Amino acid sequence: MTQAATHFTAARTEAEEHGNLGEQAIAQANLAVVTAFTDPARADDEITLARQLLAGLDQRATSLTAQTAAIARDAGTPTSPEPARALRTAIHEAGITAAQTVLELTLVFHHAVQDEQDNTQAAIARLHALTETGDHSYYRDIAHCMAGIPLPEPSTTVWLDGPEEVRTRWHQLVQDRRTHLDTTE
Repeated sequence: MTQAATHFTAARTEAEEHGNLGEQAIAQANLAVVTAFTDPARADDEITLARQLLAGLDQRATSLTAQTAAIARDAGTPTSPEPARALRTAIHEAGITAAQTVLELTLVFHHAVQDEQDNTQAAIARLHALTETGDHSYYRDIAHCMAGIPLPEPSTTVWLDGPEEVRTRWHQLVQDRRTHLDTTE
């Protein structure tokens, strides 16, 4: 996540240098998602900037990404499921599978933080259905890692740092969010 944040920041800066508002908004929305998983306090600023950059642009997928960032920022809190439901509907109507997978991964994160086993399993099942063609299948691995649930079959994903390091890192995000919530309540 640290590397992703660094690269999205660099991409946003490069787009700004070239005056490309669309690319700048895309990079910023993705930075907002990454930050929302790792640092919810900072995510407010990143989401606000993403929304500012999107103002006046016609970028539906990027707007949906920014909305997903807001849900990731609030993961683990007792928020109403209505924003996620409404966003799922909007993404489905737009037909943007990549956005659907990110939202479902975000919901796995939320439910894992809250230790809601049934809801976690339901989000993982939706993620499996979305990725059964092989596109974005690594999200299934990440979801299982976050939730601390073994994969039902061997993974086809080859992780550069090895599967155990990846499992530890993603599960640590859940633990870190729990700690953050315990210290902010």
